[in-house]
Amino acid sequence: MYKLFIVDDESSVRSGLRECVDWSAFGLEVAGEAEDGEMALRAIRETKGVRIVLTDVRMPHLDGIGLAERLTEEGHPAKFVFISGYGDLDYLKKAIRLEAVDYLLKPVRLGELTELLRRLVDKLDAEEEEIRTLNGLHMKLNQSIPLLRERHLAALVLDGAKDLEALRNKFEFLGIRLPVSPFRLGVFAIRIDDYGKVIGALPEKERQLQAFALLNIIEDVLNERYPGHAFEVRTGEYAGIVHFASDDEEDGFFALIQRVKEQINRLLKLEVTIGVGPAAERWEELPNAYGQAARASEHKWYVGKNQIISMDGLIYNPSTRTNGGGEELEPKEIAALLKGSDRDALRLAAEKAFEGGEETNAIFRTRIAGAQLLAVCAELRREMNLPAESLEDGELRLWQAIVSAETVAELRDEAVRHLNLTYAEISDKRKNKTHNVVAQICRYIEEHYAEDLTNAQIAASVYLTTTYVCLLFKQETGRTLNEYIIETRIAAAKALLADPANKLYDVCYAVGYKDPGYFGKLFKKQTGYTPGEFRERGL
Repeated sequence: MYKLFIVDDESSVRSGLRECVDWSAFGLEVAGEAEDGEMALRAIRETKGVRIVLTDVRMPHLDGIGLAERLTEEGHPAKFVFISGYGDLDYLKKAIRLEAVDYLLKPVRLGELTELLRRLVDKLDAEEEEIRTLNGLHMKLNQSIPLLRERHLAALVLDGAKDLEALRNKFEFLGIRLPVSPFRLGVFAIRIDDYGKVIGALPEKERQLQAFALLNIIEDVLNERYPGHAFEVRTGEYAGIVHFASDDEEDGFFALIQRVKEQINRLLKLEVTIGVGPAAERWEELPNAYGQAARASEHKWYVGKNQIISMDGLIYNPSTRTNGGGEELEPKEIAALLKGSDRDALRLAAEKAFEGGEETNAIFRTRIAGAQLLAVCAELRREMNLPAESLEDGELRLWQAIVSAETVAELRDEAVRHLNLTYAEISDKRKNKTHNVVAQICRYIEEHYAEDLTNAQIAASVYLTTTYVCLLFKQETGRTLNEYIIETRIAAAKALLADPANKLYDVCYAVGYKDPGYFGKLFKKQTGYTPGEFRERGL
């Protein structure tokens, strides 16, 4: 419903217009009426939402033209339809200048009025639709500003900017809190360690929430001291830009970056590597500064994860080889060591393949070394018909490390682990000494049953993977590791219970249990008696 206001100094005209037209049929409602322009002006000001003013031209005090002029000056959105006589030509010229919608000549004919109302309502409907469309576009634009800001900032660190006037306009439009002519800019790159494991497997909504939380933490910490922004450059890679207004502010940058890392570690339980680039004095220098920050973050390959790394702070060993890094891997040598009897020599040969060298192709070279080790092991598995079920899992893990390991230590450890597993299988195949491995496991359990034993510790004692040790022990003994640990502990408990000087809770702790209640239940399950009953019966 659009509101309409009638203004005419003749009451008969006002009542005729009000009573003879079915205003609701046009989607209109008569919001009020007045007998002259001054009264109408006050009433229309007080009545919200008047969209149409149907007014006589000639009236005392303030005529229709004056009313329209006053409302137009005040920015009122009403549209005006003038009612005039044949002698009001000068008034009609003014009405045209005021962009009146139309005018009607007295006496007003109903058909002419209704046709005008239809056109007028159609025009208002079209304007309302246009306003809704524009409001929707403005809303969408406002909603997209954070994304546009992030894209622009990412483009700045990758491509820089030379046109400062265009940059100023962008900054104002996107709400970027950085000066167009900076004193100095600090830039850093953040990479989530083990991104594929900790973030990549999450549903898309949770990934976006993690990214949003990460960026909020970074900006909150940065803005404690500097104007700046944090944003995503690529998947799993984030960047930050801050402005230093003085040398003193630049001096405190590393301490703030340390706080960023600590807050991410604490609040999100994520480990991150942060590379810090040199300061830039102009926006066109920013891509070089960010490039150095990104390259610094890649040095976690050598120095480890969850670190803050600066290209200026990296220490190079002059004795490090620059023409190839560590020892060149000889597949034939590794194959011979796998078939031999010196496990330590095998481990050292593998580790040397991953040592030293921080030249530009070092990461690629060490991944190639890992692939060569994998190929040697796989070839021996086929050649010697080794059990696939015990080796294929290790091959898959090594391949995943070759492709996605983030540090040389991760890749080296996985390669050595798989070599040990392959070595054990070859040794067992050649000498049929699987029972020796099981015997070593049994001895280790018998020597350490009083400790808080885990399957991983037991597997490490024989230099094999946990999965393989569990499988091997079950195959050879028919019991799980946990069952054998329980049997060993209960046997030791029986011997201790034979001596009355040993209190029941002392016996519990002496055989590796911390909860006497749990120990009692387990003892009864194994023997049919509680520890006290066992002692009383002298069994």
